[in-house]
Amino acid sequence: MKIDILTLFPEMFDGFKNESIIKRAIDLGKVTINTCNFRDFSKDKHKKVDDTPYGGGQGMVLMCQPIFDALKSLKKEKSKIILLSPQGVPYNQKKAYELSKEEHLILVCGHYEGFDERIKSICDEEISIGDYVLTGGELPSMVIADSVIRLIPGVIEEESHLNDSFNNNLLDYPTYTKPRDYNGMKVPEVLLSGDHEKIKKWRCEKQLEITKEKRPDLIKPRFVLKKEGIKKSGRRIKIDDVKDIKVTIIKDNKNKSYKVIKEEKLVAITIFNPKELKGYKLKGKSKDGGITKILIVKNDFAFKVALKNIHKKIDVLSNRLNMALFERNDNKTRKVLTEAEMLKQMIISTYQEYIGKKVLDKEIKKINKLVEDFTKNQF
Repeated sequence: MKIDILTLFPEMFDGFKNESIIKRAIDLGKVTINTCNFRDFSKDKHKKVDDTPYGGGQGMVLMCQPIFDALKSLKKEKSKIILLSPQGVPYNQKKAYELSKEEHLILVCGHYEGFDERIKSICDEEISIGDYVLTGGELPSMVIADSVIRLIPGVIEEESHLNDSFNNNLLDYPTYTKPRDYNGMKVPEVLLSGDHEKIKKWRCEKQLEITKEKRPDLIKPRFVLKKEGIKKSGRRIKIDDVKDIKVTIIKDNKNKSYKVIKEEKLVAITIFNPKELKGYKLKGKSKDGGITKILIVKNDFAFKVALKNIHKKIDVLSNRLNMALFERNDNKTRKVLTEAEMLKQMIISTYQEYIGKKVLDKEIKKINKLVEDFTKNQF
């Protein structure tokens, strides 16, 4: 990956590039980080890059010309240009994963009162690292670069970031190291038990407990049905008003389902002709010829969720087969082979309508191959 940073203060990045994991990633050739002083592109004889705002007001505004020219000199076919500003979309771990798959990032650092609005036209995204204002975009660019670089394969051990906070919408569990007792504060006994299943359960419980306490917004159902131009009569919506419905689905972790939520309660909506909503699956209890407590899931979203769940279950089966192979126990062998057969039946009955026969057959073949390899090695 290549990262170019447009800044008026390139010296600020000297320490960032020459310490810790970032330096190692650069030395390994996993990432290249360059700074570009867009003042060098100013056509003003005094290298001016800002001016007073039209309409009056305090402060200075960054001008189009230096930044446009700097970006044009750096931009390639697969470049992604990100403008850093308090008005941007909030940054999170999901976005970090998305950006880690890019080949070339260009981060544009602001200063003064902000950017000329027209600069946004040449950028792909506008990102904010939080609801507060900094003196410039240099620190946000370091935050984004750091969070992205550590996710590049080979920079750190994959397991180190797979268990990161926010990866499953939960904060991380507590961790401890030696000594066992420090000033009367003891390490929880479960972590000293050697029972990995109990430890795993304890960690999951702690993740949930800590998230509920510190960040309930991560697991609390939120308003997820976005409607544009829909006229409502009481709690009913006519199908003519729902043709352009836009839906965002969020997972209800407690019930392990996807629901349309409004103010933490199910929305009671009557749809007179669900077939009009092309590209969506609708499920719900029938009432007065309509549907209430409606569940709307976009087909491609349901496909991704179903496939992800299948892959998780196949991974669990693979681990159990390996354990049974290592232990060479006839009872466990029979049990895990029975589980493999049950998993195939469950996938067929539960997920076929979401992933289709072609993809379904491919996943079943994976299970058959695992069982085949296990049988060969077992006997």
